[in-house]
Amino acid sequence: MDEDLTAADGRRRLDPFVFKAGFLDTLAEGILLIDSSGLITDCNRAGLEILSFSLEDLLDLPIKEAMRNAVHEDGAPFQLRDDPTMIALQSGESFSEVVMGIDVEGHARRWLLVSASPLTSDLMIEGAIASFDDVTDRIQQAHFLRLLLEVNRLVIVASDEVDFLQRLCAAIVEVPGYALASISFASSDSRGEMETLYAAGRTDYLYDGIWSWSGAEAHGRGPTGTALRTGTTQVANDLRTDPGCEPWRARALQFRLGSVVAIPFATGRRKAVLTVFNDHAHAFDQLMTEGLEMIAEEAEFCAAKVRSSKQLESVLDGTITALVRAIEVSDPRRADHHGDVGALGAAIAAQMGLDERLIALIRQSGALHDVGEIAVPPDARTLSEHFDGAASEIRRRHTHIGADILSSAALPWPLAEVALQHHERMDGSGFPAGLRGGEIILPARIVAVADVLESTSQAFDGGRDLTISRALATITDGAGALFDEDVVSACQSVIDGGFTFGSTPT
Repeated sequence: MDEDLTAADGRRRLDPFVFKAGFLDTLAEGILLIDSSGLITDCNRAGLEILSFSLEDLLDLPIKEAMRNAVHEDGAPFQLRDDPTMIALQSGESFSEVVMGIDVEGHARRWLLVSASPLTSDLMIEGAIASFDDVTDRIQQAHFLRLLLEVNRLVIVASDEVDFLQRLCAAIVEVPGYALASISFASSDSRGEMETLYAAGRTDYLYDGIWSWSGAEAHGRGPTGTALRTGTTQVANDLRTDPGCEPWRARALQFRLGSVVAIPFATGRRKAVLTVFNDHAHAFDQLMTEGLEMIAEEAEFCAAKVRSSKQLESVLDGTITALVRAIEVSDPRRADHHGDVGALGAAIAAQMGLDERLIALIRQSGALHDVGEIAVPPDARTLSEHFDGAASEIRRRHTHIGADILSSAALPWPLAEVALQHHERMDGSGFPAGLRGGEIILPARIVAVADVLESTSQAFDGGRDLTISRALATITDGAGALFDEDVVSACQSVIDGGFTFGSTPT
């Protein structure tokens, strides 16, 4: 055995072979040699730079200590059984391209793509060789892409702008894994103070603190206050030393916060600041900062979309209310019919598992399904849809008239289509087009059942429960031939579940 391969304690070191020749120092990826006990015996130049170690400090260090606080992409800590190097040492099998996040002294968390293979001699595992690439930029970009997609998804699921901004903070914490995200505004008073209205993560840090955006006092010269006052992004990459963070230094250390970025944006006419904290110092390099600035810009745009959407919904609700009142004025005898049809249609849609947006549209479609009857003479409205003659033909025209009214009002799908199709029947016996089966849109098939059940229940004498029960028998008798069987089945479940007209279904 060569003398330089034996340590003072008699333990045999792995032959660093080509390290001495300098070949591996020419590679961009890091290379580590580990002996059979899991101690590092050598590392190339790229590896030392990536890990921010000197060779002297790295030699004889356990591999776990070199890979400081290693975590998976989801933030879960690496166990020894997960470590590719330890797997290679224990099983003799190679393990390729495992993503591992590690803490690096003086830097943000770095993400490595690690592979490991055993080193054998005479069929004995004498150690392992590990290679690793710094893929931090790639992982960060992937995190930002997922966050960007989540921000855009929030436009659909958020109930209003307040809900959107709170969900945004939660997404920033959950997707990239930041410690704390908050959105602050200048207070409406004249004292130069800020109010943080939305936050997620280690939110206790924000409580009991003094917040200001006035530069006249120290509490206004921190990153968030300065960003609000100047309209420019502020970065404090080491809360232990940054002079602007002196008023909060002890509190930041208490909550294990290492760095912060504050990004100004706007929600409507109100100036705001998105503030994001990281566990690590030096977390917000140019790439990270630009990524979060992009998220803030997208959030500003998306908040405006949510706000506009809610304004449009308010206008839509007002339009629908006005149309329903016009129908009721034209036929006071059926004042409750339209709202009841909408309520039952929504309950059936919910029973069928349709999404909330479509349920709301079916409720609106039911409320407006007979809007065309505004143009039908009162005497013709009482005729059965199967009655022959000129008056019946006039009555049947209400489907076209209603569809024209709702189309002209630019109301969303399927309101106009339901007004047109709610008298169509599964066997083609309905009007105005004699559509069959799946040619009739599902919302129209639902409203058809709700319309007939509500109208039929008014034709019977007796208590409310009795009339609904008898009307339901009419619907079930027509299942398959006149009405969609699945819709009828859902209607049966809704009635059995206690639905009554004038109630609000869940």
